Amino acid sequence: MNARRFGPAIILALLLAPQVFADSGNVIRVKMHRDPKHSMIAIDCRINGAVRRYACVIDSGATRTIVSEKILKAEGPATDVTTANGVIHVHEREVLFTLAEGLDLKSRVFVQSESMPADVEVLLGQDVLRQFRSVIFDYENEQVEFRR
Repeated sequence: MNARRFGPAIILALLLAPQVFADSGNVIRVKMHRDPKHSMIAIDCRINGAVRRYACVIDSGATRTIVSEKILKAEGPATDVTTANGVIHVHEREVLFTLAEGLDLKSRVFVQSESMPADVEVLLGQDVLRQFRSVIFDYENEQVEFRR
């Protein structure tokens, strides 16, 4: 077979899935988005198989993931949680995150009914990040590496 014939097909496949740079065995690289307002890093994610993608801000200082009630209905057990910003009223729900095609993670998250910053819908906390052996921020290549 002629290897040149496959070049355009490979390029087209990469363009159709821009959020994932590579999946080499146990490493998945995902495009990062810098949030200049909050000096934080976000990645695209989907919740519960929805078509819409959300900017999920990675908050390695948060023990648990918090999702805005704008995305998920605040149902389930309610509790007050103490955060660095004070006490917040939340509901706990189980969700399925898709961080990249084929990278699905289950987590019990807090749904915050009080207002989060207007442009922040999801804060990915340690409960999601701990599902990996390591998470590496590659600022030079603008990607986040998730290693299993």
